[in-house]
Amino acid sequence: MAPATPDRGGRVVFSAAIGSGTGLTGMLFYALGVLINPLCDTFGWSRAEVSAAKTILTTSFIVTAPLIGQLVDRVGARRVALVSLPLFALAMLAMTQAGPSLESYYLLLLLLALTGCGTTPLVWTRAVATWFEARRGVALALTLIGPGVMAIFTPVLLDTLIRRYDWRAAFIAMAAFAGLTLLPVGLYFRENRGDSGERVAATGSGLSPALALGTSVADALRTGRFWQLTFGFTLIGGVVSSLTVHLVPILVDVGLARAGAVRIAGVIGLAVIGGRLLTGFLVDRLPPPWVAAAFLAMPIAGCLLLLTASVSTAHAVAAVICVGLAAGSEVDLLPYLTARYFGLRSYGRIYGLIFVAFYAGAGVGPLWLGHRFDVDGTYARALQLVVPVVAIGAAAIGMLGVTAGPALRISGAARRPQ
Repeated sequence: MAPATPDRGGRVVFSAAIGSGTGLTGMLFYALGVLINPLCDTFGWSRAEVSAAKTILTTSFIVTAPLIGQLVDRVGARRVALVSLPLFALAMLAMTQAGPSLESYYLLLLLLALTGCGTTPLVWTRAVATWFEARRGVALALTLIGPGVMAIFTPVLLDTLIRRYDWRAAFIAMAAFAGLTLLPVGLYFRENRGDSGERVAATGSGLSPALALGTSVADALRTGRFWQLTFGFTLIGGVVSSLTVHLVPILVDVGLARAGAVRIAGVIGLAVIGGRLLTGFLVDRLPPPWVAAAFLAMPIAGCLLLLTASVSTAHAVAAVICVGLAAGSEVDLLPYLTARYFGLRSYGRIYGLIFVAFYAGAGVGPLWLGHRFDVDGTYARALQLVVPVVAIGAAAIGMLGVTAGPALRISGAARRPQ
């Protein structure tokens, strides 16, 4: 493969952004909130039972994440993505056959998660990180902007389809988006491995300089930073996921009409995009842990706004923006901080392990929030409880330290900034 160029790196970012937007953690994530009420009304399921969708999805790719991480380290992110995308689209179509039994719904969700495990940020960010170093924060932000774009129109688009047809139309639309993504991914998505001469001269192996740098999995597990990073993102992931999945029902619960709640929920897409771009820009220029702590603490303000005695439209929009900024920054910051502290040598496996904990929190959060509503009849108590959880998680990330690991402090000759 030819040496890296900005144009080629840009095309990789473009294709990865589309993949992240239509993959398992993209469009589908923002569809769950819109689907809660229609599925409850159609089949008589409780909100906790329907909210378990997120738990099943995350549990499935929690189990598969270490395997996917190992695969992308060995065979490359491109091959993994090209196999997973078409299977994911077919599984999305199969979701139209869910019900009336709750078991069939859960089994099809399991199939959806297993086929889509190669469409998560673990895959897209691995390839993009090999093309950029000096501007890696911005490159990863642009890569993960795809879900933010999807979040802008997914609630309104799918709600329109559901009202005009039924809930199955939402899954057909998402299947179409995933299938069409094969074109840009097939054309442009690949890792930068350099030419053979460059690899051998720079590293003495078959790896490019970028891929050869970093710590092993065993060494990473022995560092306090690994566990601190994992702990902080587990807490934040649980809170942000629960607030995002239940966003429309929460807004209805505080007094907004469903149509207005759906429109306001669409604002989260703009906030996600803003959060990703801002954090990507800032971490290339300011101490990344401090930037991370500031953005990840924003759901505290969102919860407090939703707990006011009378929630106006302005309050609701501001709360959604706070949640969206955190949702945008968390998925951008996790791969950035992983690459910064541990390098790309074992990136897939290390990121996969942190990814497991992060999405464990993301899977349990919505289920817990749905359960709290079923018990309390309101989301108010749950919103009060998540405030200290967010504060603890943001503090853990903010105290990571500003320097990279020793294995990443290398000579300029081995670095190839983009």
